[in-house]
Amino acid sequence: MRAIFSRYDRRSLVALAVLGGLYLVMALLYGHMIDWTRGMDWLLAGIWFFMTGVLVWDIDPRRDLRLVAVGLVGGLVIEWWGTTTGLWTYYTAERPPLWILPAWPVAALTIERLGLMVDRMLPAGPLRALWLVLPIFVAFMIRFLWPQVGVLSSQVVIVLMLGVLATTGAARRDVVVFIAGSTLGVFLEYWGTSRYCWTYYTREIPPVEAIFAHGFASVAFRRGLDLLERLAGAVPLRRLAA
Repeated sequence: MRAIFSRYDRRSLVALAVLGGLYLVMALLYGHMIDWTRGMDWLLAGIWFFMTGVLVWDIDPRRDLRLVAVGLVGGLVIEWWGTTTGLWTYYTAERPPLWILPAWPVAALTIERLGLMVDRMLPAGPLRALWLVLPIFVAFMIRFLWPQVGVLSSQVVIVLMLGVLATTGAARRDVVVFIAGSTLGVFLEYWGTSRYCWTYYTREIPPVEAIFAHGFASVAFRRGLDLLERLAGAVPLRRLAA
């Protein structure tokens, strides 16, 4: 635990100030969408407090900015797919709403850091055998989207998921990122579906596939980050164990 807390430094304070400014801007732009008469949403407050604490850990500006770019593009693809097929809808009926897009790079950074923490805390070796959860997830997700499999966006997503499976490199890294993303996904999806911010076609609160989709999306974002670094000719500043 000491090794983890040692990763908080001066850059963490700068990042905290930047995040505080972003939160203020978001509150001014979208505060009217929240029903304050119901009092404090403690689950949402807890999620953002936790994510903020994770986001300011182990700051690496160059790599973080690249992951933000990948997360934004990846999130746009995911939201395009889900809202054009009707697999999920937002209470604003937007396809997709612009205010949901920044949540994806924020989640990508949070899950990246959670994965690094998990990697430091868990013993080496046995986790690699759990890589089979990825193809199992893909099979269940294809079943989930099957009612809309004829739609172009669903076909694009299937190709992308199979591409992630075909380009596996670091099995342990994939597993810890999948675990971290799915764990955060439990809270994000429960909050969103229980508050009817978004609703899946199955009407579940939430569907299991949606929870684990955060884990798989995080693995896909790591693939995108690896590709971006290779194209940029960059040497990664830090890596999870292979």
